[in-house]
This record gives sequence, structure tokens and C-alpha cells, in this order.
Amino acid sequence: MISLPHQKYLIGQCSVNCHDMTISKDENVVTLPAKVFEFLKLLILHANQTVTKDVAIEQVWLGNVEVGKRGTGNAIWQLRKTVSELGEEPEHYFKTITKIGYQLLLTPEAIDEESYQPAAVTVDSYPPRAHAIFKPVIALLSLMLFTSLGYMFHSFYLPSSQLEALTVERITNFEGVEEQAAISPDGRFMAFQWRRELKKAQIYIKDLTDKSAPLRQVSMSEDKETSPTWSPDGQALAYFSFNASGQCELHVRELITNQDRLIDTGCTSSGYVHSLDWSPDGKFLAYAKAGEASVAIYAYSFASSEISQLSYPNTGEEDLLVSWSANSDEFAVVRSVAMDASIIVLSRSNDSVVKVVESETMVISLEWEHDANMLYFNALRDGAFVIEQYSFESQSITDFHRDDTISSLAINEKNNRLYYSRHLSQEHITVHSLTNGQVKHRLASSSRDMFGQFIASSQEVLFLSNRSGGWELWVNQDAGSKQLTQQMGIVGIPAASPIGSQYVLPIKAKDADSYSLYLGDVATESLAKIRGIKGDVRNPSFSNNGSKIYYSSNLEGHWGVYAYDLNSQRVEFMFGQAAKYAVEDDVGGLYYTRDNQAGIYYHANDGSEDIQVTSELSSSDWGSFFYQNNALYFIKRTDTNDQVIAITADGQQHTVFSLPAVSIRGQRALAKADDESVVISMLGINDADIYSVSLAARH
Repeated sequence: MISLPHQKYLIGQCSVNCHDMTISKDENVVTLPAKVFEFLKLLILHANQTVTKDVAIEQVWLGNVEVGKRGTGNAIWQLRKTVSELGEEPEHYFKTITKIGYQLLLTPEAIDEESYQPAAVTVDSYPPRAHAIFKPVIALLSLMLFTSLGYMFHSFYLPSSQLEALTVERITNFEGVEEQAAISPDGRFMAFQWRRELKKAQIYIKDLTDKSAPLRQVSMSEDKETSPTWSPDGQALAYFSFNASGQCELHVRELITNQDRLIDTGCTSSGYVHSLDWSPDGKFLAYAKAGEASVAIYAYSFASSEISQLSYPNTGEEDLLVSWSANSDEFAVVRSVAMDASIIVLSRSNDSVVKVVESETMVISLEWEHDANMLYFNALRDGAFVIEQYSFESQSITDFHRDDTISSLAINEKNNRLYYSRHLSQEHITVHSLTNGQVKHRLASSSRDMFGQFIASSQEVLFLSNRSGGWELWVNQDAGSKQLTQQMGIVGIPAASPIGSQYVLPIKAKDADSYSLYLGDVATESLAKIRGIKGDVRNPSFSNNGSKIYYSSNLEGHWGVYAYDLNSQRVEFMFGQAAKYAVEDDVGGLYYTRDNQAGIYYHANDGSEDIQVTSELSSSDWGSFFYQNNALYFIKRTDTNDQVIAITADGQQHTVFSLPAVSIRGQRALAKADDESVVISMLGINDADIYSVSLAARH
């Protein structure tokens, strides 16, 4: 056992208590496993010095090399995760010295035993932290959208200014991401997606009645598996499987015989959205499939083996979330365009389509509770995700539960509880050298900073952040960071001019039906709407000389790329192709991505046919590419690495540098800086656990 001269220490904003092996901050307390706490004591004993792995194995794991190798990695992960759960930045506390060991970066201060006041609330059963209201989620990802059926009046929202905290029970606490919970019909088992470091996401089953029971892995495939859903008799699971090229397959696995059956291909999902549901009568599987210009819900009939389309979204709309009603006739769908979402209810027996929830921002989960006939969904409210409750009886929406970075939902009808995933989200921005990948500058805070854009004239970085509570545009300057927008509406991802100090920003103003482009100037702190641009605009970029703004827009149901000339103030249509984001090369051609399609395409300015340049950019990384120094740069993801790839003018491809897998966030995470640098939006700890709360508390 490691011996310390004192029993209580203050490290940064966190208190360490050797009596009960806890770390605490304010009213939140985390109890550490014995070996992890011994490892922390070793770091405290050698603060500001490197503790080698060999020393840790010898002193904490008593020389057991094989156990110690795994133990040191798990211990530093647990310490970083704990500090994050307490609202601190782990990078300020711990440093990993690659292949050597670890450092505690802060100097511990001994706490007087008489003045120490222990906190009383634990993380395993706690009321949500007060700051959870102000710390939002976008990550994950970029996605979801929906509508409902059968009712004549629009729903109305009943805000809960002082939402009574619900008691939260932690269900999982594994290393990595536990997501997409699905509860068996008898309430005994939970299927979920588990993604561990250097491994693809796989489906596992946890016994909710026996905490000591081992997890069961559903399949042993090498593919990514998502969206588990139970058969009504609890004897089978349906799920999506994505192969190495990103192609989706719908499978059903019999749990007793372990037989697996391929149902369909061409299915789709995004992030941790649950895009698959089994009807309560057992007759149908409803799931999302991508078309050329939209995502719709389809149904597979077990009786006839036929596949039919159930929803008919317009061009650019995506129906990614689906949940059946108790009678297996109606089903709720989230319909979205970018961040705008509504919930509709449709029917298999007729063509009725009823919108029950509209004008939401980023709905990323949906569950239909059958006993009380309620919809539960997770939407963005004032910069934070909140679980909402929709009543069909009163046609009203009320806040149900708040917590940090809530993601997917599941309902256990047997014990009347709601399950949800809670992520640790710590996005930050780094500027990397394109020569060797080294970090030249880091922009981080206790909030979430992302989508950095480099201002060449001043060497400053534009970025989105929730530092002020909601998502706003900020700029990082020598004197610190300054907020540029203030409650103007929903802000999109900015683009900075390659010359001067101008930038362009999509904003959906309050009470507006769509996004508009605003032209700003960091030097003068001006920001004004650009007139004459039509449609629901998205994803701007500047031409190389800064005279044009390229953007995508939806006119008459068709998405395409347009160019706005800042001098003539005229708009020119460039091309359609369901184009999502485009950047210019040195000869006036455009590299671009297409909605819901992997890869980067090239549109030449000589009228020749468009070509695909690479298929290796994921559709979820649609904006993570740029053109610079006669080369196209983009993100390629593997099981072990996130790679920055360059394709040179002669068509040769090489890896510029690599980072650990899932360390770069999705969407538009890459932006060019100066000629030798790149701005990257980074993820912090990649971790999510599953929690549950009682539904009875709000009924």
C-alpha cells in the first residue's frame, strides 16, 4: 500500500480523501476502486514527476506485469473520466508520456482534517448538477428529425423553469461508450451497443436482475453493430451491421439457436440514433433506408418477407428515428432537415400523417411509452439536451429530465423506468503542423469548443462554444476569447475568409423558418444578413481569393451548390447532385460531398462530368476536408486511427499524420490554417454510460 503523509488533499478544484478512497468537488463524490486509488496515491507522492509504468506495476500491482499493463491504462482512464464527471478538464490534471508513464500536473495541497467538510452525494445516485442546464451536446454528432399522426391541434410547450431533480441510477460503468439501450419485453435484460478503445461497436446483453452476471456478446463479427431491438417474445434481436466500406445490413439473430438471418441491405443510421424498431405484434420491422435525396422509413413483413416504404419525406428530409405504438398500426417518426426537427405519427392502415411536435432543434432520440401513451424525445433546449414528454391526451410538451449530454433513450415498461446514455463531452480545438502533426496551439475551456476556422489576416480562430450557456460564435484572440453573437438564433458552422477579417455564418433567426447567411467582420465586430440569397442555406465556404461565398441551399425541394459574388451581389447556381458542402481549388473547380453519401467528388469548371476523388471520407465527416498547397486533405477513419490524408496534384495519396481512433469529432472538424497548419476539432474523453430514472415521478 502506498503511504502518504496526509489523508486529505486538494488537487486543483478536487478534494481527495484517503479514508474512503473518494474524489469530490462541491456536492459530487466519486468512489474509486482500490487499485485506481492506490495509483492516484502514487501520482500524488510523485506530483509533477513522471511515474513510469514499471514503477506503477511494481508498487501498485506488486510486480504482476500482465495484470499491471492492463491496470495502468485502466487506472489513468478512470482518473481522467472521474475528473471529467466532476466538471474539470483532465488535461489540466494528468499527462500521458507515450510508452513511458504518467504525470500528475498539479501540486497537491494537504487539507486540514478539522476544516474538511465531506460531501454527501455520490455519482452513482445523484441529482443532476446545476450546471448541466448550461452544458449542451451537439456531438455526437449532427442529425435528427420527426413528425406524428392523428391529432387536429398543434402541441404546445409547457416550460418547467424549476424542474425537480430525479434520482438517477447508473446502469453501466464500462470503459468506452455504452449506447442505444434496448430493454427486453420482460424487463430483465438490456441489449446495448458497446464501443471500446481500438474496437468496433458491438451488441451486448446485460442482465438487469443480476449485477454479477457476465455480459453476453450477441455476435462475433468484425463489423460495427448498432440499433438493437427486441422481438416481442424476447427470443431474438434485430440490429444493423456496417461493414468496413460503410454498407449497412439489417440482421435478425435468434438468441437460443444463435442463428443469424440477413433481412435487407441499404439501411442507414447516424451517430447513436436508434433507426430500427420491432412492432409489438411481432409482424414488422420498421427501419431507415437512404434514397438519393432523402431518408425514409421502410417495413419488413415477417409473414410475406416483403419490404414496403412507410414514410415519404421530401428532398433533403431525413426520417431516421422510429417508434411503434402499442397497437402496431401507428408509428412515430422524427423528420429532420439538418438541425430542424418535427415529430409525425403515421399509420400502416391509411395515409394519414399528423404532425404532433414541430420546430424542435436536434431531436436525437424517440420512444413511445405504451402504458401511459406518451412520447419521450431528447431535444436541444437553450444549448442543453433535455428529455421531453409529449402527452397525446393534452397535446402538450413538458420537460421531463435534464442531465449532461443525454443521448439515446429506452423504456422499460415492466419496471416503469426510462434509460438513457450520458456522454462525457469535452470538445476542444487544436492547431496541428502539417509537417509532423505536432500541436502548435490548443484552444480549450471547461465548456465545449468546436468547429474552429482560421482567420489568416490576424492568426485568430473562430469557433462555436457553449461558454455562455447557449451555442454562440466566439473568436480566440491574444487577450482571450470574445463572444461575437448574442442570442440571435441558432448559429451554424462559420467559414472564414482567406483574406482580411471577414467571415460568413448561417443563422436561423428567432421565429424564422429557415437559415440565412450573415456576413461578419472580426475587426469591426459587424454582422449583417446577406440579402438576395434564397432557400434554406447551409455550409458556406469562401473562394480562394475571398470574392465569392459558396453554400448549399434547398430551392423547390432540390439541394445544390450556389455561389454569391460579394462584389456584384449576384447568385449563381453551380450544380445539384444533392451537394452538401463544397470548397474551391486553384483553378476554379469545386471539391464537394453529397448528402448521406461517403466520399468526395470533383466538379470541374470546364463542363466535364463530375468524378469521385475518394470514397474514404465517411458521410458523417461530410465537411472534414479542405484544399491547400495543390493538395486535397481529408479525414480517414480506421479501427485504430483517425488519419489526416493528403491527395496531391498527381493523384498520389499519403498519410500526413495520425491520431488515436475517435479523437477527431465528426461533421466539419478540419479547416485549413496557414500553409503549414490545420485546425482540428477534437473530442476529449470518449466515454458514455447508461443511466435510468423512474417514469412514475412525472406521471
